[in-house]
Amino acid sequence: MDDPKLPAPFAALADLAAEPTTEQARKLTAALKAVPELQRWLRVQRQRTTRGLLDAGRSREELAPILEVSKQRVSDIASGHLNSAALARKARSAASSD
Repeated sequence: MDDPKLPAPFAALADLAAEPTTEQARKLTAALKAVPELQRWLRVQRQRTTRGLLDAGRSREELAPILEVSKQRVSDIASGHLNSAALARKARSAASSD
């Protein structure tokens, strides 16, 4: 499993609620453009955490309501399988880059 880095534009989000400036607008734009990277990072972290909880003895039945998913989806998350919506996004992204 690769370990993506948290995208840099998100480190400065706390500063983006200040008075409007051109620098603030630039940072907001960069953060919006990096949302797919943030989603990838979050998926990896969720997978690692879910796998760790299962390895530590937690059950799929226990984790499912916490994650607001089915027991099967807990297994899918822990093993890195994408759900149908994520697979569709990945296919659209690949098609648009061709």
